[in-house]
Amino acid sequence: MSPWKGFTHAIPEEEVRDILEGLIACAPFAVMLLDAKGNVIAINQAHTDLTGLTFDRIVHDLKMNFRDYLKKVNPMAASEIERAFKGEYVELTDFYYQVPKEIALTEKLAKGFWLNSRVFPIKDPDGKVRYVVLINEDITAKKELESILLQTQKMESVGLLAGGIAHDFNNILAGIMGYASLLAAALKPGTEEHDAAMTILDVADRAAALTNHLLTIARKSVPSITSVKLQELLPRTIKFVERSIGPKYRVELQMADDLFPVDADKAQLEQVVVNLCINARDAMPKGGLMVVRATNVSFEPGKTLLPTMPAGDYVELAVIDHGAGIAPDVLDRVFEPFFTTKELGRGSGLGLAVVYGIVKSHRGFVVAQSKVGVGSQFTVYLPKGKLGAEEKVESKEAVMAPEKVALNVLVVEDDPVVRRVLCDMLARLGHRFEATSEVQGALNLLVADTARFDLLLVDVIMPERDGFDLVEAVRAMNLEVPIVLCTGMNSPETVARAQRHRRVRVLAKPFDLSVLNNTMLNAYFSN
Repeated sequence: MSPWKGFTHAIPEEEVRDILEGLIACAPFAVMLLDAKGNVIAINQAHTDLTGLTFDRIVHDLKMNFRDYLKKVNPMAASEIERAFKGEYVELTDFYYQVPKEIALTEKLAKGFWLNSRVFPIKDPDGKVRYVVLINEDITAKKELESILLQTQKMESVGLLAGGIAHDFNNILAGIMGYASLLAAALKPGTEEHDAAMTILDVADRAAALTNHLLTIARKSVPSITSVKLQELLPRTIKFVERSIGPKYRVELQMADDLFPVDADKAQLEQVVVNLCINARDAMPKGGLMVVRATNVSFEPGKTLLPTMPAGDYVELAVIDHGAGIAPDVLDRVFEPFFTTKELGRGSGLGLAVVYGIVKSHRGFVVAQSKVGVGSQFTVYLPKGKLGAEEKVESKEAVMAPEKVALNVLVVEDDPVVRRVLCDMLARLGHRFEATSEVQGALNLLVADTARFDLLLVDVIMPERDGFDLVEAVRAMNLEVPIVLCTGMNSPETVARAQRHRRVRVLAKPFDLSVLNNTMLNAYFSN
């Protein structure tokens, strides 16, 4: 005997119906009962909450035959559910149910939702189907969370790829910029040759800025965090935007007077606003109005916009355009690096990816909304700041150092081109040097003569043992020689790790003669 048979025997027969009705009414799943012809007999409250249709509307007003209705609005689902009327158990998992807007009975049906559906027949003693029961579990929130997690993982993977590209590209630029600065230093200013060398330096700087965008996407760039007042930053940035985008466009700034301060890198925050405004401009090729709106918002626990968003106070910064809008399948990809819908030669596909990387590195969130033919809105949420007005999070302060000091430098760099350019730059600056391609070679030289070198110039990422392995080994030998770590991926993690050691500085590749010399001297003369 099944437990339910025992249940019905243990309770007086006149009470069983009331108990079962109560169970169905309180069930968290949407339940619909149909007769053998498909007419709706009953629904529970969860079904009304899901669809927006009440029992009176379905049964009395519409006199709905669900079989006929489903054939009109969702033929695929109708064909599956028809099997239940033939006596089969039907299960539909991860099923998206949506009714075309022009025939939808409610907004909820037009919007659609994800379901796990179970449909089973209730038969009489002769095996004939008397009723069909539909039980629908709303899994829309679960599917949305899965989509967010999938997008997050995708962006993390793309970020890792971007960071790796940036690291390798910065190593190449280190050679270009290094030798261009050597050429510029050796040539007489004003000559065509000197101008050519300076042009190479300028182009290398622009390439370095591009790789910095990639590091921002990967969230591997190092921000300089201060307490930022958006009511001061936004008007200044908007003036710059207005000068840049041309006379066809008008920017309207709507800003609350009491905006929360935010803990942010001011330059990166300006970059976010500029990139979003440029994106809005490109969405309106014939010109038009874009709105930049900033206000305070607060979210209580369980009521945030995104499942991964903590409750609390935020500044909401929105940029709104009235352009062509973005199709839903494209909207899902707008933050991907190098993804662009613009014609060839217009845009790199990095603008929104950089916005995403910067916002994420500031513990913020960015949401894209768009409607084709109406326009788009990109909204950034930045947490309320915790720093005081004068506080700042930054790396170690520079010290005043003489410009002319000859140091004995040990260069540890696995890339032969970068190793050669470093040695040539040191020679030009008047320093003495010795070079090796690996950590063990450096340790052998240090063991042989612990007082031989005034400074170590060390690459961070090397094949077998990295620069931090050398730092720890040197400090374990009780050597206080200053160390400059050169890296093509100047990430917050690298800086933080370096700051845990005495007399260790980080130098981001690429760099020219003056930056190299100043960093080494600051490291040498620091306590």
